[in-house]
Amino acid sequence: MSVASAPELGVREAFRRVFPGVMVAMFLAAADQTILASALPTIASRLAGFEYLSWVVVGYLLAATIAAPLYGHLGDRFGRKRMLLVALTIFTIASLGCAAAPTLLTLVIARAVQGLGGGGLMTLAQALIGEHVPPRERGRFQGYFAGVFALASTSGPILGAYLTEHVSWRSVFAINLPLGILAGYLARRIPAQRPAHGGTYRPDVIGTLLFCAATLGLLVAVSSAGHALAFSSWRLYAVIAVVATAYVALYFWEQRSTHPVIPVRLLARPEILRPDAVVVCFAATLFATVLYLPLYLQIGRGLGIGTSGMLLLPITLSMVTGATVTGRMVSRTGKVTIFPVIGLSIATAALVALGATITVAPTALVLCFTALIGAGLGMVMPAMQVAVQHAAGRESLGAAIGSMSLCRSIGGAVGVAVIGAIVFVSIGRIHGTLGGVLARIIEMGPGYLDRLSVDERGAVGMLLDRTFRIVFFSIALVTGTGALIATTVPKPKF
Repeated sequence: MSVASAPELGVREAFRRVFPGVMVAMFLAAADQTILASALPTIASRLAGFEYLSWVVVGYLLAATIAAPLYGHLGDRFGRKRMLLVALTIFTIASLGCAAAPTLLTLVIARAVQGLGGGGLMTLAQALIGEHVPPRERGRFQGYFAGVFALASTSGPILGAYLTEHVSWRSVFAINLPLGILAGYLARRIPAQRPAHGGTYRPDVIGTLLFCAATLGLLVAVSSAGHALAFSSWRLYAVIAVVATAYVALYFWEQRSTHPVIPVRLLARPEILRPDAVVVCFAATLFATVLYLPLYLQIGRGLGIGTSGMLLLPITLSMVTGATVTGRMVSRTGKVTIFPVIGLSIATAALVALGATITVAPTALVLCFTALIGAGLGMVMPAMQVAVQHAAGRESLGAAIGSMSLCRSIGGAVGVAVIGAIVFVSIGRIHGTLGGVLARIIEMGPGYLDRLSVDERGAVGMLLDRTFRIVFFSIALVTGTGALIATTVPKPKF
């Protein structure tokens, strides 16, 4: 079966044979990026090392960032179905390592290995849809696809909260085993296609190493600046210099490489580069909001693990609705670029309102704002995926989608790292009695708030409100930038 034969089988047949196989795989990858949101405070109290806790998430996203373009190229050359099964195997086995991790360091390492599989799940699932579905119909499929991604990303904290509260934080990883087996079974039912590329494939080892060094250094710099590495420290600026040098070397090397890990030739095209830049802003907003909002609700407002997870339901439902409606509108109208502009503008306004009213807003109003954020973010991915797939063509489909997965992963990693640095720098500067109180809240969980006096509880609340006001304004700056970039995305012609 090929794209040309898809009309003969019908769109419904393509949906029946392909979508179930990629849906579960993508759900696994997306949910695992956020399932720890509600469990992070518990992990901090069990394994210690709160200042490095964000690396449990960042390690996964960094590995997924590195893996995404590699799987795109390997799928183009050796078959996307085959590589999807490889990625599922790595992901599922690494989940066992995460569930059994005795220390924070081993958990971070196991999460990185898990990310090496997770990055392939995202890239190959999207490429398989593009491989089997005609261009004009992809908008409808990408709407379903974005709906699954939104549902997985934002229901992950709810599932993680339930498992952490009623079973153990280790169960948030153990649950991947049966789901991974199911995903592998469904993926085997996807019709195989002959790879678009023939000949010998030579891995871009030097490009991969340069990309790893540059990206790892970037994340170390943004997550450590101000606490592990002081702003006045020469070590911080040495890391920044190494990062800049590595990225420059990567750019020139990839221009010469036959099979570059970073498709710089594709990224030189505005119809691919600009949607990718929009996706960076989208991912930074999504992951930062979903991962740190439960932390604020638990520590700042004293809500339980399960309650803080359930309170992410409005953003879940609104993202699913926004993504599904947008996908259908893209297929119906053929318009693409207008939806991210509107969506990111809505998210920006909601984030500004949330930051401005955080000290006085009741929890119900906070949830209304997060629902608006979700609705706006849901309008981004279906349109940008269709734009990139159309611009790339079939032969470069895997590489182009790999670049989008890379941008989503690196956007999420940078967003989590930067917001984590803001939170930890703000809290880490507090010394004396209040600093000790915060440390015990982090160590013992939100239940410790009940032991505090009225004055101590008020001081903690004021500190966290001030910190998260900065957080939400910072995220609003990201979404505003994304909206501006979205206005410059070239309109695809179907």
